[in-house]
Amino acid sequence: MTVSASDVHASQAARDEEEVSWARDFISRIVAACPRRMPTSDDERRAHAMIRAEMEALGLETTVHDFTFNRDLYATLALHFGLGAAGSFVAPRSPLLGLALHAASGVSYALDSSHKALLLRRLFPFRPSQNVIGVMPAKAPVRRRIVFLAHTDAAFTGKVFDPAFVKRFVSKGGPLYKSLRIATAALGALALLDVVQMFRGRSTALAAARAALTIPPFLAAALNLDVVRRGEIVPGAMDDLSGVAGMLLLAKRLRHKKPDDVELVFVATGCEESGLGGARALSDDMASEWDKSKTIVLGLDGFANGELCWFLEGEIFDVPLSPELASSLEATRASRPDFEEVAPFSIPVGGTDAIPFAIKGWPAVTLGCVDRNLNMPRHYHYPTDTPDNLEAEKIPFCTDFTASLIERLWAPS
Repeated sequence: MTVSASDVHASQAARDEEEVSWARDFISRIVAACPRRMPTSDDERRAHAMIRAEMEALGLETTVHDFTFNRDLYATLALHFGLGAAGSFVAPRSPLLGLALHAASGVSYALDSSHKALLLRRLFPFRPSQNVIGVMPAKAPVRRRIVFLAHTDAAFTGKVFDPAFVKRFVSKGGPLYKSLRIATAALGALALLDVVQMFRGRSTALAAARAALTIPPFLAAALNLDVVRRGEIVPGAMDDLSGVAGMLLLAKRLRHKKPDDVELVFVATGCEESGLGGARALSDDMASEWDKSKTIVLGLDGFANGELCWFLEGEIFDVPLSPELASSLEATRASRPDFEEVAPFSIPVGGTDAIPFAIKGWPAVTLGCVDRNLNMPRHYHYPTDTPDNLEAEKIPFCTDFTASLIERLWAPS
């Protein structure tokens, strides 16, 4: 019996319609039951329980990976850059104290952002959170392991996420593009000025340079304090329940196609929005279990409200993409005409769950959607990130690309 192209197209259209319907229902149920999924919260934990039930319905072997982390990234940012800005006010009279504040805040944030150490962040309480892990085990010795990460928690919001503000100031070429990299570099330069003052004394030129260099950390502190002051959690339908839905759809699609020597691991992470806490903990705890030569990590962060991209990351220091992943992404993009929209995108601020793994040596990358006119997904970290504003029709396309990439990655070399 011959199957025509029109029959295949109709079958795929019916599958896509079914997946969109399921994703809308799944996301709406979690938002309704767990509307304030801030990191470490009871709502985050309840949402994880709902996701675990979906994993078990798909036949995955599930476990809970417990860890502790902070709740509020923006308080951490405000502390770092607020202390740095304060250093400029005390430095004219006490350059040694100014040096201490500038250097401590700059070094602490550089280490924090690059996942090397947590220093000033530890002034805030650490609370319990969890990752929910579902495994589709291999039936033979593992030749390839693919780990998927999609986060359960939702973000705080503030002026810095207003779409008009982002388009004007944060887009590539705008004054706040890579703003935390600039602010951290400014703290390093301010520390050097403090040393100069200790040896040469005060001067008008030094005061002017200090004032100019204080602007980036001051703005970073002010914008993050605004987020802290509001204390408002967005619904997070797109970011990242759409990624969680895509991850579960991938599990459903791949369970009958997976080679026997491939293991698939699906992780609903916690505390992503507070600084990738779940991914940090998981990458630490799996260092000896997930062989880096056999394991690839894929983040799924926002499968709607834009055009699909793979992210280029590194808030302070760039994190290079592994050659294997780079070539596989390019080859997958070239494999279908409708995949041509998929392109690399450099994240201006922050990072995704793939980064702690990439820094520790795993091949890792995150896929997600971005409105390239806004330099972020539509409704990103904004109160309008609701199920009603979720462009769920994009989820099957993102799942198609990811599934094609996975089949390329698990193919024998």
